[in-house]
Parts: sequence; structure tokens; C-alpha cells
Amino acid sequence: MLKLEKLEFRRLFTAKSFLICLAISLVLILISSLTTKFLLNALSSLDPEDAEMIGTAALQMPSSLSLLKEIGSSSLTLILAIFVTIFVTEDYTSDTIKNVYAKGYSRDTVYFAKYLSSLTGTLLFLLADAIFAIVVGKLLFGEFGTAGENYATSFLACIFVLIAYHTVYFTIAISLRKTGSSIALCILGPILVGLLLSLANTLIKSDTLDLAEYWLPGRLSILSAANVASKEVGIGFAIAIITIVAFGTAGFFLNRKRES
Repeated sequence: MLKLEKLEFRRLFTAKSFLICLAISLVLILISSLTTKFLLNALSSLDPEDAEMIGTAALQMPSSLSLLKEIGSSSLTLILAIFVTIFVTEDYTSDTIKNVYAKGYSRDTVYFAKYLSSLTGTLLFLLADAIFAIVVGKLLFGEFGTAGENYATSFLACIFVLIAYHTVYFTIAISLRKTGSSIALCILGPILVGLLLSLANTLIKSDTLDLAEYWLPGRLSILSAANVASKEVGIGFAIAIITIVAFGTAGFFLNRKRES
């Protein structure tokens, strides 16, 4: 297992897909921050009455901490879907997976080795994006910012939700083993589930329950707010852990069945 894991990590750190996707994620953070900076500068030149008419008050001054909270955006989940899919399916599309099994490694060993290496890549993405967001926030806006309610715990819950995203993407990729179809399902799948939950919500006609908030995109949006209630943080951890266990277990048995 250790020898195979070293091979997977070597493949991770030399993979062009990892470096390219990481660079794109950093560039998107910079573009988003520069766009916000430009809008703030443009709005600051307006008369107070005009600014009030277009809702300038709703546009808060960003900071390092606010940018850090926003790293779990839809663009990052999209990039992670592409990276995880390409990394996981590479051995299968190139047929080199046969060489791995020929060395005596079991299907379960390969599964866990690929999961841990792709998860490491995901965590490195998050670490790099977090550091970059803090630096960009300080350089562009000159503010480190003030932590809102339950900032640390809600940010940690965001990380768990993003790990849950990784597990979903990993399960899809190792089950389909086709790069194109896996990327399509990884991108569209969570969105379609959210739409179905929203549709179900309209059918039950509840004013207090929003089912979409109990799926990854909706929960990530809640946790990315400046102030998050303790209850919402707890729900975030629960949803993430349930998703990780459910999809991780499903992927494990689907991988066994696919190779049998």
C-alpha cells in the first residue's frame, strides 16, 4: 500500500492537470477580486443619491477574511471536478491500470490509494487558494477584516463540504472511468440534485423548509456568509460527513463490482 501511495503522490505532483487547474483557480480569485475593486472604485465616484439608487450599500468592502470565506465558490468546485476526474481516470483511459494490478495490488488498495492522493491534491488546492485569497485581500483592499459570528467553525465546515464534493467527484470518476462523461456528470450532477430538491420543495409548499439547503451547493452558500449561526454550522458538518461516508462507501463497492 505504501509503495503504491508513493507512486500515486509522485503522479500527483508531476501531473500537468494538477498544476494547470491550480493556476486557473488562483487566476479566478485574482480576476474576481480585481473586478470587485474596479466596481468599488467606480461606485465611489458616484453621487450619494445615485449610489443609493443602485444599492451600493449592499456591496460590502472585501477583506482578506471575506475573500478566504469565498474560496468555496462554484468556480472552485468546477475546477476540482475537472482535476479529480482527470487524475482518477487517467490510469483507466490509458489502460495502465492493468500494470498496477499485475504488480499484485488489490482493487481495494488501488481504491484507497487513489482516494488519498486525489484528496491530498484537493486539500493542497484549498490551502493554496486560502493563502492567495488572504494575500490578495490585503494587497487590494488593505484590510485583513474582522471575523464574523462562528467564523472559524463555519470555515472548517466549508472545508468538510468541499471534501464531500471531492468524494462525490471521486466516486463518479472511479465508477465511470471515462474522462468526458465523468466530468459532465460531476459538473451537472450536484446542480441537478439541487434543482430536484427545489422542485420537491415547491411541491410540499413549506415556508420554513428549504430542501436545497441540505445539499452541498446550498449548504456551502450558507456557510460562506459572513455570519453563520451555530445550528447551520452543525448541519454543515453533518451533511458533509454523511455525504463522505455514503459516497465513499458506494464508490468502494462499485469499484469492486466494476473490476469483478
